[in-house]
Amino acid sequence: MSVSLILLNDTLRLHDNPLLHAASGRKAAVVILNKAAFFGRQYGLARANLQRLQQQLALINELKAALASQQIGLITLFGNTVDCISQLTVQLQATALYCAEPVAADECRAIQQLAGQLKVIQLDCNSLLGDRLRPDLHDLPHSFTPFRKQREPLLAVSEPLTSLLNAADWLSPAATEPCNRVFAALLQQYQPLPQSAPVGESAALARLEYFIWQGRHILHYKDTRNQLLGSDYASFFSAYLAKGSISVRWLWQQIAAFETQVAANESTYWLKFELLWREFFRWQFRKHGARWFSKGAVKGDVDFTAPRLNCTQHAAFKRWCHGDTGVAFIDANMRLLNQSGLMSNRGRQNAASYLIHDLGIDWRLGAAYFEQRLLDYDCASNWGNWAYIAGTGNSGERQFNVQKQAQHYDPDGAFSRRMLQAAQP
Repeated sequence: MSVSLILLNDTLRLHDNPLLHAASGRKAAVVILNKAAFFGRQYGLARANLQRLQQQLALINELKAALASQQIGLITLFGNTVDCISQLTVQLQATALYCAEPVAADECRAIQQLAGQLKVIQLDCNSLLGDRLRPDLHDLPHSFTPFRKQREPLLAVSEPLTSLLNAADWLSPAATEPCNRVFAALLQQYQPLPQSAPVGESAALARLEYFIWQGRHILHYKDTRNQLLGSDYASFFSAYLAKGSISVRWLWQQIAAFETQVAANESTYWLKFELLWREFFRWQFRKHGARWFSKGAVKGDVDFTAPRLNCTQHAAFKRWCHGDTGVAFIDANMRLLNQSGLMSNRGRQNAASYLIHDLGIDWRLGAAYFEQRLLDYDCASNWGNWAYIAGTGNSGERQFNVQKQAQHYDPDGAFSRRMLQAAQP
């Protein structure tokens, strides 16, 4: 009997996961920890630090346990996506691969390569504009506001899937376990610390329930979103969305339900507005592909030459990374990033502007450092927003007066003092 491979790399969840319901016949659930993404380097920087690696291992392990509770096995592999799927295709005599439609250019290339070996079916599991709402890339507006005005009135998001899984269709935990030895060794070697914040599906759904329904913090989101520190000033859905442990369609529907059943105001709309920004960058990355990693991104000539720094710039970049620039507001935000893997949106914009416009350093180095550190790292959102600040993306450059920003968003200096004092021995 032929087997279909269900690649769950970008959809680490059971709820509203079209991939789990797409194929008929015998199925094998698969997740690959991409070696290049977590152990590779770019521009001399590691692509992921230990904290990000541990987070990903924990996420995969949680999905494995969730599937096992339904008597479904998960094959966990480590390496290059093309090589891993090619070997598994031979091993299981697979005839089809089902996967989430990727956004990042390297993931798109991998799926294209595999299409020459077996039937590949891509489902857009992590976009609002899926199915009949899918935009034509040729007619996609270049900037956000026209995109929002064009798409927002049409945004009747399709209902999330709620049907149950049939374990009889899937390879069992016992059948898949022999494939998992390398991953098990990695998990043992880089075991996440007990105090690490969970970002799997159960934590994602709990956060949604708390932020929207129990605490009703969504009602004040527009007023608090520019704060710099705290547990409820922002939704913190970004990490769950980036890892695919929550469905963006499910989240959108929950916001809409809250607006209908409880209240609708500027803040409830603004959370949907932010989801539209995420959507905008996803489709821009699909349109322009690898150009986003060019020095001029989607503007000007394509130039993939690695950033070059003179001695002065190299020292300045190092100080920026360590949060040791001498500018308290920047240093506080960078130290928060280095300690927690998180930074507010306001902090990210200022840190990016300072690196690009005050220090005169290639924006791609900043984007690469954020990729290494951010626990909510999302390729399109991260690189797209850095290009946005640099003026190489979908708008003119955005330069912030850091001192004025600090006076406005940290007027008494409490945030900066707290972060800078915490770093002292």
